[in-house]
Amino acid sequence: MSQKFKNIYFADYPGDSPQKKNLTVAFGDKDEKLYQTIRTLSSHELREMIGCSTFSALRQSAEQEGLATNTYCLRLLRQKVTPRREEKFAIDPIQATFKGGQAEPLHAWYPLLEGYSPRFVEQVLGEFAPQATRILDPFAGTGTTPLTVARLGKAGFYCEINPLLQFLAEVKADALGMNETTRNRMSNSLLTLAGELETLLENALPDSRLAQAYTDSFSDSRFFDNKTFDQVLRMRSAIDRLSRTEPIIARFLTVAVLASLIPASRLIRRGDVRFKTAVEAERCRVKFLAAAQNQLTRIALDLKALTPFVNRPMLVCEDARALVSLPPLNIEAVITSPPYLNGTNYFRNTKIELWFLRCLNSSTDLTAFRRKAVTAGINDVTVDKPSDEIDPSVRKVIERLEESAYDPRIPKMVASFFMDMRSVFSAVRKHLINDATILIDIGDSSYGNVHVPTDILLENVLASLDFTLQRKIILRRRMSRSGFPLNQVLLAFELSKPSRRALREAQAAPLASSWNAAWTKFKSDLPHQRGAFAKRNWGHPLHSLCSYQGKMKPSLASHLVRTFLPSGGTLLDPFAGVGTIPFEVALQGGKAIAFEISPPALQISSAKLGRPNANDCAALLDTLNIFIRDQNVTETEIEKAKAIHFNGALPDYFEFKTFHQILLARRYFLDHPPHTPSESLVLASLLHILHGNRPYALSRRSHPITPFAPTGTVEHRALIPRLRDKINRSLMVACPSEFVQGDVYFQDATGWWPHPVDQLDAIITSPPFFNSTRFYLANWMRLWFCGWEAQDFRTQPLAFVDERQKNSFEIYAPIFRQARERLKSSGVVVFHLGKSRKCDMAQALAQIASRWFRVIDIFAENVSHCESHGIRDKGTVEEHQYLILQ
Repeated sequence: MSQKFKNIYFADYPGDSPQKKNLTVAFGDKDEKLYQTIRTLSSHELREMIGCSTFSALRQSAEQEGLATNTYCLRLLRQKVTPRREEKFAIDPIQATFKGGQAEPLHAWYPLLEGYSPRFVEQVLGEFAPQATRILDPFAGTGTTPLTVARLGKAGFYCEINPLLQFLAEVKADALGMNETTRNRMSNSLLTLAGELETLLENALPDSRLAQAYTDSFSDSRFFDNKTFDQVLRMRSAIDRLSRTEPIIARFLTVAVLASLIPASRLIRRGDVRFKTAVEAERCRVKFLAAAQNQLTRIALDLKALTPFVNRPMLVCEDARALVSLPPLNIEAVITSPPYLNGTNYFRNTKIELWFLRCLNSSTDLTAFRRKAVTAGINDVTVDKPSDEIDPSVRKVIERLEESAYDPRIPKMVASFFMDMRSVFSAVRKHLINDATILIDIGDSSYGNVHVPTDILLENVLASLDFTLQRKIILRRRMSRSGFPLNQVLLAFELSKPSRRALREAQAAPLASSWNAAWTKFKSDLPHQRGAFAKRNWGHPLHSLCSYQGKMKPSLASHLVRTFLPSGGTLLDPFAGVGTIPFEVALQGGKAIAFEISPPALQISSAKLGRPNANDCAALLDTLNIFIRDQNVTETEIEKAKAIHFNGALPDYFEFKTFHQILLARRYFLDHPPHTPSESLVLASLLHILHGNRPYALSRRSHPITPFAPTGTVEHRALIPRLRDKINRSLMVACPSEFVQGDVYFQDATGWWPHPVDQLDAIITSPPFFNSTRFYLANWMRLWFCGWEAQDFRTQPLAFVDERQKNSFEIYAPIFRQARERLKSSGVVVFHLGKSRKCDMAQALAQIASRWFRVIDIFAENVSHCESHGIRDKGTVEEHQYLILQ
């Protein structure tokens, strides 16, 4: 047998770095059993066993006995260690750490050192809740618990507040949900991609939006050298493009990149993330491209070794405290490891990855994350986190900390931590069946000379919630930086018979909604079909800022807002289009938030929801006029334009000189994308006059909504005068005094929602109807002007909900999940949908939404009143539906 080795850390061991301060003890054949007994013990435990806290003391004792240090250590260990007796239940301590699962597929895709292994989940579940079939982890991290549970054939539910960790868990679930044939095909594709990654980067442009987000988030900090930073920006663009045609492959590539960012940066992960020292920078040189290729290869090989599951685990909410708002999950067991009360800032340690995922866009975003997180570190302490209703046992520890803590935030941190724990497990309790098992992996802490017995204090806090401690098992012994002995323990609770108060809370009837009467009246009157409201031109003139097929009637939007949004309330429209609903909110004095991913619709909404300035518009128009006058169109621009051919070839719509002016204006706005309402108004006005059947239009005679094949004479139509007239007409229209500017985000509604989208009073929206209008074809000319080329019309629409919902309505799940968390408790969701012979959208979406909401009503409205605007094909919709959720 080859020798086995075990390292023991000594602070005074000769060495120039912490990694070199280890005494390596060698075990021969005769000490095989001894090695197996001690191999999982920590350095602290081994130092206690041999009776020497320093290496100098150990070496002196060995010399006095005339023995080599290794031999002396072995003798002491033989004396101290007796063969372990068989226990009914024993957990290998290494399984309670990240290292325990390093050899398993998936586990090393991203190194989250604060996690435990899949084997740990199997062991504790088998011992404490072998019959449980529905298991929840409210602090899931990268998904070890729910994924292991799913692999065991059980139903897994989880919460995770960090978008990075959410993403990693979801991609792992993608992998485990594939059958063998798909996994093998995917594995081969990833291996091929790894070899082509350099070419992929060379063909991609640096992502300017991500670069701006870096500056806004990190200011002058330089976490990468210039070459690496350029590669990272190019990789973001490459992944975005790949995601349209191969979304799953793009997600795997993203994981490989996320795992490579810190190693290839000037940072290093040593507990917390910090800048590398000069020695570390020299020793830890990692090239970004090579690291991503290696990690992608690892993922590809792991795919072939996976055991798939049948039931995909469900992310029920981000913040576990939001569980209180969800319908009952009937959970039979909880397995979790809350953040340790040790000062670690989990968001700061993942800030680079969050930035790459576009979840960190400004310097305030990290603060917003910390406010939402469970307080576990000093930097998580904020003045707006309450610390009242503290358990008496916690209060005693806080008083001792207030006397001796080196930082006044420490007592507040401890108070907030246990308040947060109470809130989390109070919300968890709502979903537990009687006699449910709760298994918590937790560690204690020490600050100065004050011990914080987290396990004991948590026992007391949970006892007030009807949790009864059944067993406590020490998993590992540790030591604080100051030398205080600490433990990592497993707490096993059982939910006692709920108290009367808990039963009253669970059985409490939902509060009556303030909009019930108004909604009943809306259904009976259908006011948007009556009188002046039924006319095409009803409403504020800026509703017609730019023609757009498929937009909601302004009168309908107005009545829905008046029905469901309280005065001065905040509303989100996650499918805003050209901003009809948000604009009505702004006109009525409410705060409007809009999501949109179509470039022209984004600019039109931005112009409507802002306050454009006449002087700024005039200045931009002058700049554009000079640009068009002084620049020349390139052959490449002309050839690319000729490749755009839908209802007719693009150049055929315009007179030669007019077309050249349009090409130059397009180049200008692609080089100088709008950032203000004034700039958006200029671009939106230009989009409106691109085509139409009136003298204002730049095209030959066509349709103002959909650019049908042009007819009529070919004549020069000067761009600047027509654009100036359109802008001036828009600026002359005043908004009412109660108008409130709104916020418009270039945002996929199915992605992670930005922080400011919170405390919503209502979500009112009209997503694309199933198998109806294809917006990208109806608006092809405006999409081209905003940057799409011929290839984009084949790939970009694949990212749109219009196309994605043809495969599955499950794409709406993250919308409903986030809606539940971002709404106030009294908030309401209204979906305006289309029903056809092929699909009852309201029923299909209600089934998905019911995981998070109560379905209050589904109401159908005949659409024979809808105008055609001269367009024959209005899709297959027979009825409009209203899905009401709360």
